[in-house]
Amino acid sequence: MTPSDSSRPHFPPRPTALAQQILRPLIQQGDLVIDATAGNGHDTAFLADCVGATGRVLAFDIQAAALVSAKARVGDRSWVDFFHESHAAIGTHAAPQSVAAIMFNLGYLPGEDHDLTTEAAETLQALGVAATLLKPGGVLSVICYPGHPAGAAEAAEVESWATNLAHQGWRVARYGTLGNRRPAPFLLLVTPA
Repeated sequence: MTPSDSSRPHFPPRPTALAQQILRPLIQQGDLVIDATAGNGHDTAFLADCVGATGRVLAFDIQAAALVSAKARVGDRSWVDFFHESHAAIGTHAAPQSVAAIMFNLGYLPGEDHDLTTEAAETLQALGVAATLLKPGGVLSVICYPGHPAGAAEAAEVESWATNLAHQGWRVARYGTLGNRRPAPFLLLVTPA
């Protein structure tokens, strides 16, 4: 008997699910982690579950609607702090080499204004700061959405940034599907060597 389509896991996994699958065993109870783009709170809640009440999650978003949604998803987990700030401000809330994982989910907030997107220059600034915040063995995940013009430009610049880190000895991986009719989201993982 074959399982129904609804009971089968999505394959290949979506970049968001893959990022969580890869990060889960790398994050320990009590860790400090960051959701640089809180959005609807899926990654924020995931990180909160990973670090538990002895850990701390810092969640950032520039959109008030995103923070309302993320707070509702997270519920009463008091170890999550929300900041109505750009992801470029993460360095003002965490010390260098103190963070176990930082997640970026670029693009626009689903269900909201698609013209309001993350911007390449600000994202590159935030990624530069994020790299300094990772503790040894820490991981940075970035999901890029090249399916719209602003996202395509941002994705290209972010991938170039990550490639440059690889040339400096960092370990960098890219995961995504091939042969799509339009550019598909992809995941970048970055960790210090």
